[in-house]
Amino acid sequence: MGELMAHTYEISVIGLGIIRLVAAFLFLYAYYKSKRKSALIIALSWIATIPTTTFGFIDMRIENIFIGLAFALWYTGILSIIKEETTIPIPRESLLIPPILLVVFAIAQSIFEKYFPEDAYYLGGLLTVVVGSIGMRVLSTRYGKDGKRLGAMILITGLISMLYPPVYQYAIATQDLLIGAQIVAVALGFGVFYFYYRVIFTPHFLFGHKMGTTGVSKLTGVHIISPEDYENVKGEIENLPVLAFLRSLKPAEAWNAFFFTTVGDISARNHTPPTDLYKVTETVNRYITEARRSGFNDIVLIEGIEYLRLYNEFPSIAKMLSTVRDYVISNKGALIVVIDKNALDEKEYAILRRILE
Repeated sequence: MGELMAHTYEISVIGLGIIRLVAAFLFLYAYYKSKRKSALIIALSWIATIPTTTFGFIDMRIENIFIGLAFALWYTGILSIIKEETTIPIPRESLLIPPILLVVFAIAQSIFEKYFPEDAYYLGGLLTVVVGSIGMRVLSTRYGKDGKRLGAMILITGLISMLYPPVYQYAIATQDLLIGAQIVAVALGFGVFYFYYRVIFTPHFLFGHKMGTTGVSKLTGVHIISPEDYENVKGEIENLPVLAFLRSLKPAEAWNAFFFTTVGDISARNHTPPTDLYKVTETVNRYITEARRSGFNDIVLIEGIEYLRLYNEFPSIAKMLSTVRDYVISNKGALIVVIDKNALDEKEYAILRRILE
Protein backbone atom coordinates (compact mmCIF):
# COMPACT_ATOMS: atom_id res chain seq x y z
CA MET A 1 0.00 0.00 0.00
CA GLY A 2 2.81 2.35 0.89
CA GLU A 3 4.54 1.69 -2.44
CA LEU A 4 1.29 2.35 -4.33
CA MET A 5 0.84 5.64 -2.49
CA ALA A 6 4.41 6.63 -3.29
CA HIS A 7 3.95 5.91 -6.99
CA THR A 8 0.62 7.72 -7.06
CA TYR A 9 2.23 10.72 -5.41
CA GLU A 10 5.05 10.79 -7.96
CA ILE A 11 2.62 10.45 -10.86
CA SER A 12 0.44 13.27 -9.55
CA VAL A 13 3.42 15.57 -9.10
CA ILE A 14 4.77 14.83 -12.59
CA GLY A 15 1.32 14.99 -14.18
CA LEU A 16 0.42 18.33 -12.65
CA GLY A 17 3.86 19.71 -13.44
CA ILE A 18 3.55 18.78 -17.12
CA ILE A 19 0.02 20.18 -17.37
CA ARG A 20 1.08 23.48 -15.85
CA LEU A 21 4.21 23.82 -17.98
CA VAL A 22 2.32 23.06 -21.19
CA ALA A 23 -0.48 25.45 -20.23
CA ALA A 24 1.97 28.24 -19.43
CA PHE A 25 3.81 27.92 -22.77
CA LEU A 26 0.64 27.55 -24.83
CA PHE A 27 -1.07 30.57 -23.31
CA LEU A 28 2.07 32.67 -23.66
CA TYR A 29 1.99 31.70 -27.33
CA ALA A 30 -1.69 32.72 -27.43
CA TYR A 31 -0.68 36.11 -26.04
CA TYR A 32 1.98 36.43 -28.74
CA LYS A 33 -0.62 35.69 -31.43
CA SER A 34 -3.52 37.70 -30.06
CA LYS A 35 -1.82 40.51 -28.10
CA ARG A 36 -4.66 40.17 -25.59
CA LYS A 37 -3.73 41.03 -22.02
CA SER A 38 -6.08 38.38 -20.70
CA ALA A 39 -4.03 35.63 -22.38
CA LEU A 40 -0.84 36.95 -20.76
CA ILE A 41 -2.45 37.13 -17.32
CA ILE A 42 -3.82 33.60 -17.60
CA ALA A 43 -0.42 32.31 -18.73
CA LEU A 44 1.17 33.95 -15.69
CA SER A 45 -1.42 32.33 -13.43
CA TRP A 46 -0.33 28.90 -14.67
CA ILE A 47 3.32 29.85 -14.20
CA ALA A 48 2.53 30.79 -10.60
CA THR A 49 1.23 27.26 -9.96
CA ILE A 50 4.36 25.54 -11.31
CA PRO A 51 6.33 25.78 -8.02
CA THR A 52 3.48 23.99 -6.25
CA THR A 53 1.69 20.72 -6.65
CA THR A 54 -0.62 19.18 -4.10
CA PHE A 55 -0.12 17.73 -0.64
CA GLY A 56 2.92 19.62 0.55
CA PHE A 57 5.40 19.15 -2.28
CA ILE A 58 7.13 22.31 -1.04
CA ASP A 59 6.96 24.24 2.21
CA MET A 60 3.33 25.16 2.88
CA ARG A 61 4.22 28.79 3.55
CA ILE A 62 5.70 29.13 0.05
CA GLU A 63 2.81 27.20 -1.46
CA ASN A 64 0.33 29.52 0.23
CA ILE A 65 1.97 32.56 -1.38
CA PHE A 66 2.13 31.07 -4.86
CA ILE A 67 -1.44 29.78 -4.67
CA GLY A 68 -2.63 33.22 -3.61
CA LEU A 69 -0.76 34.75 -6.56
CA ALA A 70 -2.14 32.14 -8.97
CA PHE A 71 -5.73 32.69 -7.87
CA ALA A 72 -5.28 36.47 -8.05
CA LEU A 73 -4.01 36.24 -11.63
CA TRP A 74 -6.70 33.75 -12.54
CA TYR A 75 -9.42 36.06 -11.23
CA THR A 76 -7.98 39.04 -13.10
CA GLY A 77 -7.52 37.02 -16.29
CA ILE A 78 -11.13 35.84 -16.48
CA LEU A 79 -12.50 39.32 -15.76
CA SER A 80 -10.14 40.69 -18.41
CA ILE A 81 -11.60 38.30 -20.99
CA ILE A 82 -15.08 39.45 -20.03
CA LYS A 83 -14.03 43.09 -20.31
CA GLU A 84 -12.46 42.50 -23.72
CA GLU A 85 -15.43 40.55 -25.05
CA THR A 86 -18.37 42.55 -23.75
CA THR A 87 -19.59 45.99 -22.84
CA ILE A 88 -20.26 44.97 -19.25
CA PRO A 89 -18.83 47.77 -17.11
CA ILE A 90 -16.07 46.34 -14.91
CA PRO A 91 -14.56 49.02 -12.67
CA ARG A 92 -10.78 49.09 -12.51
CA GLU A 93 -11.05 48.67 -8.75
CA SER A 94 -12.84 45.33 -9.21
CA LEU A 95 -9.99 44.11 -11.38
CA LEU A 96 -7.19 45.19 -9.06
CA ILE A 97 -8.26 45.44 -5.41
CA PRO A 98 -9.44 41.83 -4.68
CA PRO A 99 -6.37 40.13 -6.22
CA ILE A 100 -3.95 42.58 -4.62
CA LEU A 101 -5.53 42.06 -1.20
CA LEU A 102 -5.37 38.29 -1.69
CA VAL A 103 -1.65 38.34 -2.51
CA VAL A 104 -0.83 40.70 0.36
CA PHE A 105 -2.82 38.54 2.78
CA ALA A 106 -1.14 35.34 1.56
CA ILE A 107 2.33 36.82 2.02
CA ALA A 108 1.49 38.19 5.47
CA GLN A 109 -0.02 34.92 6.66
CA SER A 110 2.93 32.89 5.40
CA ILE A 111 5.30 35.17 7.30
CA PHE A 112 3.49 35.27 10.60
CA GLU A 113 1.86 31.84 10.72
CA LYS A 114 4.61 29.23 10.85
CA TYR A 115 2.69 25.95 11.07
CA PHE A 116 0.04 25.68 8.38
CA PRO A 117 -0.87 28.89 6.54
CA GLU A 118 -3.73 27.95 4.24
CA ASP A 119 -6.19 30.81 4.01
CA ALA A 120 -5.10 31.72 0.47
CA TYR A 121 -6.90 28.53 -0.59
CA TYR A 122 -10.12 29.66 1.08
CA LEU A 123 -10.06 33.26 -0.16
CA GLY A 124 -8.68 32.39 -3.59
CA GLY A 125 -11.23 29.61 -3.95
CA LEU A 126 -14.01 32.01 -3.07
CA LEU A 127 -12.87 34.53 -5.71
CA THR A 128 -12.66 31.70 -8.22
CA VAL A 129 -16.20 30.55 -7.45
CA VAL A 130 -17.45 34.09 -8.04
CA VAL A 131 -15.61 34.61 -11.32
CA GLY A 132 -16.50 31.09 -12.48
CA SER A 133 -20.19 31.81 -11.92
CA ILE A 134 -19.93 34.97 -13.98
CA GLY A 135 -17.88 33.22 -16.64
CA MET A 136 -20.45 30.43 -17.09
CA ARG A 137 -23.00 32.95 -18.31
CA VAL A 138 -20.85 35.44 -20.18
CA LEU A 139 -18.35 33.09 -21.83
CA SER A 140 -21.16 30.90 -23.13
CA THR A 141 -22.39 33.83 -25.26
CA ARG A 142 -18.99 33.92 -26.98
CA TYR A 143 -17.79 30.35 -27.05
CA GLY A 144 -20.94 28.25 -26.66
CA LYS A 145 -20.71 25.06 -24.60
CA ASP A 146 -16.92 25.31 -24.25
CA GLY A 147 -17.25 28.73 -22.63
CA LYS A 148 -19.93 27.50 -20.27
CA ARG A 149 -17.92 24.41 -19.36
CA LEU A 150 -14.83 26.49 -18.73
CA GLY A 151 -16.82 28.67 -16.33
CA ALA A 152 -18.15 25.53 -14.62
CA MET A 153 -14.65 24.05 -14.28
CA ILE A 154 -13.39 27.29 -12.79
CA LEU A 155 -16.26 27.28 -10.30
CA ILE A 156 -15.59 23.64 -9.35
CA THR A 157 -11.89 24.41 -8.96
CA GLY A 158 -12.74 27.16 -6.49
CA LEU A 159 -14.96 24.87 -4.46
CA ILE A 160 -12.39 22.06 -4.32
CA SER A 161 -9.63 24.52 -3.44
CA MET A 162 -11.56 25.53 -0.37
CA LEU A 163 -11.71 21.84 0.62
CA TYR A 164 -7.99 21.31 0.11
CA PRO A 165 -6.64 22.40 3.54
CA PRO A 166 -8.90 20.20 5.70
CA VAL A 167 -8.54 17.24 3.31
CA TYR A 168 -4.76 17.63 3.36
CA GLN A 169 -4.58 17.69 7.15
CA TYR A 170 -6.91 14.70 7.45
CA ALA A 171 -4.97 12.74 4.81
CA ILE A 172 -1.64 13.39 6.51
CA ALA A 173 -3.02 12.37 9.90
CA THR A 174 -4.81 9.21 8.79
CA GLN A 175 -3.07 8.30 5.49
CA ASP A 176 -6.56 8.05 3.95
CA LEU A 177 -7.85 9.85 0.86
CA LEU A 178 -4.34 10.58 -0.45
CA ILE A 179 -4.64 8.53 -3.61
CA GLY A 180 -8.16 9.69 -4.42
CA ALA A 181 -7.30 13.31 -3.73
CA GLN A 182 -4.25 13.18 -5.97
CA ILE A 183 -6.25 11.63 -8.82
CA VAL A 184 -8.90 14.32 -8.44
CA ALA A 185 -6.22 17.03 -8.47
CA VAL A 186 -4.68 15.79 -11.73
CA ALA A 187 -8.08 15.27 -13.38
CA LEU A 188 -9.24 18.74 -12.34
CA GLY A 189 -6.01 20.35 -13.52
CA PHE A 190 -6.32 18.67 -16.91
CA GLY A 191 -10.01 19.58 -17.21
CA VAL A 192 -9.41 23.26 -16.52
CA PHE A 193 -6.47 23.33 -18.94
CA TYR A 194 -8.49 21.56 -21.64
CA PHE A 195 -11.38 24.03 -21.59
CA TYR A 196 -9.04 27.00 -21.34
CA TYR A 197 -7.38 25.65 -24.46
CA ARG A 198 -10.75 25.14 -26.20
CA VAL A 199 -11.64 28.78 -25.58
CA ILE A 200 -8.31 30.54 -26.03
CA PHE A 201 -7.23 28.69 -29.16
CA THR A 202 -10.29 29.70 -31.15
CA PRO A 203 -10.04 32.10 -34.09
CA HIS A 204 -12.35 34.47 -32.25
CA PHE A 205 -10.13 34.71 -29.17
CA LEU A 206 -6.85 34.82 -31.08
CA PHE A 207 -7.97 37.24 -33.75
CA GLY A 208 -11.48 38.37 -32.87
CA HIS A 209 -12.78 38.04 -36.39
CA LYS A 210 -14.43 35.67 -38.84
CA MET A 211 -11.64 34.73 -41.21
CA GLY A 212 -13.40 32.03 -43.19
CA THR A 213 -13.82 34.38 -46.14
CA THR A 214 -10.70 34.78 -48.20
CA GLY A 215 -9.90 37.09 -50.99
CA VAL A 216 -7.55 39.78 -52.17
CA SER A 217 -8.59 43.33 -52.82
CA LYS A 218 -6.73 45.92 -54.85
CA LEU A 219 -8.35 48.59 -52.70
CA THR A 220 -5.80 50.51 -50.63
CA GLY A 221 -5.50 53.85 -48.91
CA VAL A 222 -8.17 56.01 -47.31
CA HIS A 223 -11.56 56.54 -48.92
CA ILE A 224 -14.10 59.01 -47.56
CA ILE A 225 -17.51 58.37 -49.05
CA SER A 226 -21.06 59.56 -48.52
CA PRO A 227 -23.91 57.29 -47.34
CA GLU A 228 -25.32 57.48 -50.87
CA ASP A 229 -22.16 55.89 -52.29
CA TYR A 230 -22.10 53.14 -49.67
CA GLU A 231 -24.06 50.53 -51.63
CA ASN A 232 -21.77 50.86 -54.64
CA VAL A 233 -18.66 50.38 -52.54
CA LYS A 234 -20.32 47.56 -50.60
CA GLY A 235 -20.93 45.67 -53.84
CA GLU A 236 -17.21 45.74 -54.65
CA ILE A 237 -16.06 44.32 -51.29
CA GLU A 238 -19.05 42.34 -50.02
CA ASN A 239 -17.26 38.97 -50.38
CA LEU A 240 -14.07 40.08 -48.67
CA PRO A 241 -13.18 39.82 -44.93
CA VAL A 242 -14.04 43.40 -44.10
CA LEU A 243 -14.01 44.66 -40.52
CA ALA A 244 -16.95 47.07 -40.25
CA PHE A 245 -18.12 49.42 -37.50
CA LEU A 246 -21.62 50.59 -38.34
CA ARG A 247 -24.46 52.60 -36.90
CA SER A 248 -27.34 52.40 -39.38
CA LEU A 249 -26.05 50.80 -42.58
CA LYS A 250 -26.47 47.10 -43.33
CA PRO A 251 -23.30 45.00 -43.63
CA ALA A 252 -22.59 42.20 -46.09
CA GLU A 253 -22.90 38.66 -44.70
CA ALA A 254 -19.17 37.95 -45.09
CA TRP A 255 -18.12 40.93 -43.00
CA ASN A 256 -17.26 40.94 -39.35
CA ALA A 257 -19.55 43.76 -38.25
CA PHE A 258 -19.82 45.69 -34.99
CA PHE A 259 -22.66 48.10 -34.30
CA PHE A 260 -22.45 51.33 -32.36
CA THR A 261 -25.36 51.28 -29.91
CA THR A 262 -26.32 52.00 -26.33
CA VAL A 263 -29.18 49.50 -26.20
CA GLY A 264 -29.64 45.75 -26.44
CA ASP A 265 -27.83 42.97 -24.63
CA ILE A 266 -24.78 44.64 -23.09
CA SER A 267 -22.90 41.37 -23.31
CA ALA A 268 -23.44 40.99 -27.06
CA ARG A 269 -20.09 40.66 -28.80
CA ASN A 270 -21.07 42.75 -31.82
CA HIS A 271 -22.40 45.70 -29.82
CA THR A 272 -19.96 48.55 -29.22
CA PRO A 273 -20.98 51.49 -27.01
CA PRO A 274 -20.26 54.83 -28.70
CA THR A 275 -18.19 55.91 -25.70
CA ASP A 276 -15.77 52.95 -25.96
CA LEU A 277 -13.63 54.28 -28.78
CA TYR A 278 -10.64 52.34 -27.47
CA LYS A 279 -12.39 49.10 -28.42
CA VAL A 280 -12.41 50.19 -32.06
CA THR A 281 -8.63 50.64 -32.13
CA GLU A 282 -8.01 47.41 -30.19
CA THR A 283 -10.22 45.41 -32.56
CA VAL A 284 -8.60 46.93 -35.63
CA ASN A 285 -5.16 46.10 -34.26
CA ARG A 286 -6.08 42.42 -33.75
CA TYR A 287 -7.70 42.29 -37.18
CA ILE A 288 -4.57 43.65 -38.88
CA THR A 289 -2.41 41.15 -36.98
CA GLU A 290 -4.47 38.35 -38.52
CA ALA A 291 -4.35 40.02 -41.93
CA ARG A 292 -0.57 39.95 -41.84
CA ARG A 293 -0.55 36.31 -40.73
CA SER A 294 -3.02 35.20 -43.39
CA GLY A 295 -1.66 37.30 -46.22
CA PHE A 296 -4.78 39.23 -47.23
CA ASN A 297 -5.35 42.95 -47.52
CA ASP A 298 -7.18 44.37 -44.56
CA ILE A 299 -10.22 46.54 -45.20
CA VAL A 300 -11.72 48.55 -42.35
CA LEU A 301 -15.01 50.38 -42.79
CA ILE A 302 -16.34 52.89 -40.25
CA GLU A 303 -19.77 54.52 -40.38
CA GLY A 304 -21.60 56.52 -37.76
CA ILE A 305 -19.13 59.32 -37.03
CA GLU A 306 -22.06 61.69 -36.59
CA TYR A 307 -23.52 59.35 -33.96
CA LEU A 308 -20.19 59.07 -32.14
CA ARG A 309 -20.04 62.87 -32.02
CA LEU A 310 -23.11 62.88 -29.78
CA TYR A 311 -21.24 60.97 -27.08
CA ASN A 312 -17.62 62.07 -27.48
CA GLU A 313 -15.56 65.20 -27.78
CA PHE A 314 -14.35 65.75 -31.32
CA PRO A 315 -10.62 65.39 -30.45
CA SER A 316 -11.28 61.87 -29.12
CA ILE A 317 -12.96 60.84 -32.38
CA ALA A 318 -10.20 62.43 -34.44
CA LYS A 319 -7.54 60.61 -32.40
CA MET A 320 -9.31 57.26 -32.85
CA LEU A 321 -9.62 57.72 -36.62
CA SER A 322 -6.01 58.84 -36.88
CA THR A 323 -4.83 55.74 -35.01
CA VAL A 324 -6.95 53.43 -37.15
CA ARG A 325 -5.66 55.14 -40.29
CA ASP A 326 -2.04 54.60 -39.21
CA TYR A 327 -2.71 50.92 -38.46
CA VAL A 328 -4.34 50.34 -41.84
CA ILE A 329 -1.91 52.34 -43.97
CA SER A 330 1.12 50.72 -42.35
CA ASN A 331 -0.22 47.36 -43.53
CA LYS A 332 -1.04 48.69 -47.02
CA GLY A 333 -4.73 48.10 -46.42
CA ALA A 334 -7.81 50.20 -47.01
CA LEU A 335 -9.84 52.41 -44.68
CA ILE A 336 -13.32 53.43 -45.79
CA VAL A 337 -15.05 56.11 -43.76
CA VAL A 338 -18.70 56.84 -44.48
CA ILE A 339 -19.55 60.42 -43.48
CA ASP A 340 -22.52 62.65 -44.10
CA LYS A 341 -20.71 65.98 -44.18
CA ASN A 342 -23.99 67.85 -43.77
CA ALA A 343 -24.43 66.26 -40.34
CA LEU A 344 -21.07 67.52 -39.05
CA ASP A 345 -19.73 70.93 -38.27
CA GLU A 346 -17.97 72.26 -41.37
CA LYS A 347 -14.73 72.89 -39.49
CA GLU A 348 -14.75 69.41 -37.93
CA TYR A 349 -15.42 67.78 -41.28
CA ALA A 350 -12.47 69.63 -42.80
CA ILE A 351 -10.22 68.51 -39.93
CA LEU A 352 -11.29 64.88 -40.38
CA ARG A 353 -10.52 64.99 -44.07
CA ARG A 354 -7.11 66.48 -43.36
CA ILE A 355 -6.34 63.83 -40.71
CA LEU A 356 -7.48 60.95 -42.86
CA GLU A 357 -6.11 62.00 -46.23
